[in-house]
Amino acid sequence: MKMVNKTSIFLCTLVSLTVLSGCEDDGMNDLDAKIEKIKSETKKSIEPIPKVVAYEPFSYSAGDLRSPFAKLDPEHESSSMLVDGDCENDVRPDPNRQKFEMERYGLDALQYSGMIANKRELRGLVKILSGDSAGVIQPVHVGEYIGLNNGRISKIDSNQITIEAIVPNGRGCWEDRTQYLVIGQ
Repeated sequence: MKMVNKTSIFLCTLVSLTVLSGCEDDGMNDLDAKIEKIKSETKKSIEPIPKVVAYEPFSYSAGDLRSPFAKLDPEHESSSMLVDGDCENDVRPDPNRQKFEMERYGLDALQYSGMIANKRELRGLVKILSGDSAGVIQPVHVGEYIGLNNGRISKIDSNQITIEAIVPNGRGCWEDRTQYLVIGQ
């Protein structure tokens, strides 16, 4: 039995040495070369941290002014309707005029879609792009008011609607301005 143990130990040792000798130089040189290449290409130092610029707080000083996005209150709107004595013309909107449905929307929220005509009159088709009525197409005619700037439709043709608007000039006066709703825009 001792002979079998010695023989089996000897065989195991011989097989182990054979297996280990087969791994002696199997690709180790390639692996060493790759490791050296990686080591040579790797940066040895780290870039310095960028300097932090000290934060300077901004003090907002326009907090007492009216927000440009808020609607005018009726008192301020009526005071802006007053004409300054230095105005070049007598143009101003009628504050007592009844408002049309299409005056609830700015021209940027409207799109000229086309026109329809019968024997008596020509009408433009205006699509509302925003608000509760988004997607609704409204017929309009010459003489009707449209937009937020007291604009009155003066002409409708196949590719645009011409609108004569009355806008404030910022000095207490009003001025005429021609605006357009172009088809498809």
